[in-house]
Amino acid sequence: MNECMSPLDSARSCTQCKGEKVNHSKGFTSLDGVVYPDETRPCYCCEGRGTFPEVDAPAILAGLIASKGKNKGKLRASLVSPLRSEGITAARTYYVWRLARFHGGKDCTLPITADMVVRGDPFKKELDLIADQVAKAAFGTDLAGTARWAKAFGMI
Repeated sequence: MNECMSPLDSARSCTQCKGEKVNHSKGFTSLDGVVYPDETRPCYCCEGRGTFPEVDAPAILAGLIASKGKNKGKLRASLVSPLRSEGITAARTYYVWRLARFHGGKDCTLPITADMVVRGDPFKKELDLIADQVAKAAFGTDLAGTARWAKAFGMI
């Protein structure tokens, strides 16, 4: 890293709040007459920080590898969807793990939860590239999930 650059220089603005650190909700009146006023809250995606730090690929890759059991040294067989309180690296690790399993053909159900845990993360493209590489290394392909769903989405 350039000595003149700070770690914040590599951070990117949250895609949800656009770096404003807050989300605004316009008020409304419900059909039964309950009035809900305008509301401003800290952004739920970036937890009010406004930015996301650069991807720590070594930490993500380390979190993907099983340290015990029959899969020791290989891609984990399971990983629990993290809570926001567990941090950005935990969310990114889950996202990469889940997409790698999808693309590798191990679990071809659509990875909706994975997308939700990294909502607002501007480094999603980089995480997708890591997931593709992990899928190729662990399963020999990164196209199995796409092949499974291609017909449903009119690609064939």
